[in-house]
Amino acid sequence: MSSSKDQEQAIKQSKETFAYKFWQEFQEERGAIQKSMNELSQKSRSSIPLLCEGLLQRISVLEKKTTDASIFLPSYDQRQSILQIRALIEDLNTKKAELAPKSKFSFKSRKATGSTEKSMTVESNKIVNSGLDVVTPNNKIPITNSLNQNFQTVTLNYKQNCYISVNSYLTNLEEPGEKVMDFQISNLDHCIVNLVSSNVTIGAIHIKGLKDTIIMSGPVRSSILIHDCERCVFLIGCHQFRMHTSRQMTIYLHTTSHPIIEDCNNILFAPYTLSVPSLGNMFEAAKLDPTNNKYDKVEDFNWLRQQASPNWQTVLENKILKDWPFLHVDDPKDEETVLNVLNEILGSQLIS
Repeated sequence: MSSSKDQEQAIKQSKETFAYKFWQEFQEERGAIQKSMNELSQKSRSSIPLLCEGLLQRISVLEKKTTDASIFLPSYDQRQSILQIRALIEDLNTKKAELAPKSKFSFKSRKATGSTEKSMTVESNKIVNSGLDVVTPNNKIPITNSLNQNFQTVTLNYKQNCYISVNSYLTNLEEPGEKVMDFQISNLDHCIVNLVSSNVTIGAIHIKGLKDTIIMSGPVRSSILIHDCERCVFLIGCHQFRMHTSRQMTIYLHTTSHPIIEDCNNILFAPYTLSVPSLGNMFEAAKLDPTNNKYDKVEDFNWLRQQASPNWQTVLENKILKDWPFLHVDDPKDEETVLNVLNEILGSQLIS
């Protein structure tokens, strides 16, 4: 009996030692990343996108170490480390938005004039009638474009009954080098957003306040962060996935780390079912392993018990959606068909 107790005590002490060492190393690296972020304001504006990408990769490594160590960490330490990683990502996004060079243009391309820093404002005549509308002022869609013509931050917000395709934003295909886009998507209602393209690599996607909307995306190089969404279906692949304060969502997901949800309910997860000829190249460009998918290893921060969380479940096999609409369409002409397809998918894919 005493031998058994001694063994249990030794295991407990070993776990405590590991957790203490991990926490020390975690705080050292977190502090180093934060220091590098604070120094971004001293760097040249043209170098900010590349520096931010490097910092995001360091955060990604830190999160992977945290995931790998979670079996040894107390629940409180797990939660604190993830919260601090989230704070790093949000701080990095803020600094990137403040410091990266910007100019504006939108949607369908019109020939630009001027020097290397282009400023474009073009009319969106894609879908603007009784069936599908764009509700931004004067039907214009804002984009932020960096001085590096191969990097853009695209902001999509305050639209309803709208179809949007990533190919509508590709204005620099003649430029050499990899094309990278970050997307900030907010306050969409009854929209279909098609971000699938072999011509661009998506760096990150940040989503907030969407309702009754479908997003289809190729593999993403870093993270996808979701807040305050309701009744949406997303087809997405990424290294890190986090969703907060959302409900009635269905996520077709490929991720190499454990998905995290918090303050969410009625969530469905399914494997990533995007099927396009260039998918292998897209995974490679995103540095994402197509054979490693942890879509169903969800960590619910509101449910730290051993039993399964009641806030999420996986999609039944016979309900998995494999044929996604409009993947190869930039300008659907039949607005009524688009809205019907949107409502049909939402009706069949969400928990009622």
